[in-house]
Amino acid sequence: MLASFVLFAAHSFIEFDENGIPRLAKWREKKLVKELNDLDGAEQYALTAGKNGWYPCYSCVDTTYIYMYLGEVWKYGTTTKGQKGRYGKSLKGKLLDYHVQFEGTLEECLKEEKRKIYSYALLPENLKRTEPLIRPPGNKKDF
Repeated sequence: MLASFVLFAAHSFIEFDENGIPRLAKWREKKLVKELNDLDGAEQYALTAGKNGWYPCYSCVDTTYIYMYLGEVWKYGTTTKGQKGRYGKSLKGKLLDYHVQFEGTLEECLKEEKRKIYSYALLPENLKRTEPLIRPPGNKKDF
């Protein structure tokens, strides 16, 4: 019992002002403000092939890899963390390039991402395939 009280006190998310009125702890308030700001500062991006070659394909019907040419869209996505926060340095190993295509609120970016995923089927790079894909190779789902 004492251990749980000490743990609660060490990580308390409630503070009391000089009048004894409870409020969110400063760290919790800062986290809230940051997360609310993130919702207003999102970006919709595309990951494109960094070179000609074979890439994983989550949209292919009967294969797990697809040959892509430099600059072709592999995936559309949305993030509030930017490229570094979303992917860190992992894109270099995957030979993918990150391109911001739209900036706005999280809701606006999610709508733009969905438009791009659905419209991918009509891109010339997809229509030239023997079997066009329903969505970009890197998008597992429509969202």
